[in-house]
Amino acid sequence: MSDEKANWKEDHINALKESLAFFSNKEKLNREKWTVKRLLRALAIDFREEELTGAEEPVDVSFRDARFQEKEILDEDRRRTDEYKKALKKAEAANNYSELLELYDPIDISFSEVVQKCYDYARTLLLQSKYGPLECKNIDLICYFNLANHHVVPPVDVLNEKIGFRSLSVVSNRYCAVAYAAKNAPKILRDNVGKAKEYFEL
Repeated sequence: MSDEKANWKEDHINALKESLAFFSNKEKLNREKWTVKRLLRALAIDFREEELTGAEEPVDVSFRDARFQEKEILDEDRRRTDEYKKALKKAEAANNYSELLELYDPIDISFSEVVQKCYDYARTLLLQSKYGPLECKNIDLICYFNLANHHVVPPVDVLNEKIGFRSLSVVSNRYCAVAYAAKNAPKILRDNVGKAKEYFEL
């Protein structure tokens, strides 16, 4: 194996180890903050890292007057830690550069459909939630859509429909949006309702 490919393998292994660490229990708050930051950056809202803080249940992340509860939408029975462990084992055993490559054949899903799925998920949460309607009306729900092998594409029309939470924001691997915000929701969310924004890594 050439030095270039050997270095690529080493970098790949290190990246997998970092991902495993990121998805550990002790990094839960940082994952929740990551989702909120992704939304804020997509909406071009300036912020300082110290403005995002952990909060008591049912809130995960506080940002100014926003009270975010973060939920990740994953495939049923999907375990990302197991995925990364399997990928790491494969990478460490690889002898050829080609063994580290995997076929990626994503399924296109419109951002409009993603938003609809997040509304459906939010309604399920309201039915199953251990918190009452009054508590939920003071929660800014933020959903990170992360189904495996899905690539988010246009159309990006955002359904704006009243839901039992104070607001509903949607984050995907390409677009972000505030789908709904009640009158008492933070202004930064109310001002951005219905505006799907494409996310660019800074």
